[in-house]
Amino acid sequence: MNYIKFDTITSTNDFLKSYAANHKLKDFFYVTAEYQTKGRGQHSNSWQSECCKNVLISIFLKPDLTPDRQTELNRIVALSIVKVLEKFNIPAVRIKLPNDIMADGQKIAGILIENKINGKKWLQSIIGIGLNVNQTNFVNLPTAISMKNLTGQTFDRDKIIQLLMAHLQFYLQESPEKLKNEFDKLLINNN
Repeated sequence: MNYIKFDTITSTNDFLKSYAANHKLKDFFYVTAEYQTKGRGQHSNSWQSECCKNVLISIFLKPDLTPDRQTELNRIVALSIVKVLEKFNIPAVRIKLPNDIMADGQKIAGILIENKINGKKWLQSIIGIGLNVNQTNFVNLPTAISMKNLTGQTFDRDKIIQLLMAHLQFYLQESPEKLKNEFDKLLINNN
């Protein structure tokens, strides 16, 4: 088994960090949840999501990278999400630093990467992704949007996860130069 699926959990990232400390995991082992009671975003922000509507996933990875290349992993994850969204014809998908994926000018996904590094050795990464898929109402989140908001369609979340994994594996093989060039083209200028 290469994944664990929960109905309800506090945080997929928190669970996977704890689980990885006590189990020998292979790359791309992942945890999903239908609902998180304490979903987290960057800088102790919370990630809110309706039950059974979105992709809430944390992925274990032991990157074959040196610690000075952490930005590269962020590029890999962001580009993977962008490619999945483009596959489903989501319009105007862009990347907003440090960890947001935007569609049509509104936030459709967030990334939280937690790395464990010892000196010059990158031990592991827990990659948390929240992707708004089938939720259409975002209370007190005026800049949030979903795939369904943008297209009117309901999407298969398992298919989205499969595509996401395939794109992550693909981008992990890309050269740093190609990653940077593709990432920079999609970057929203914050100036």
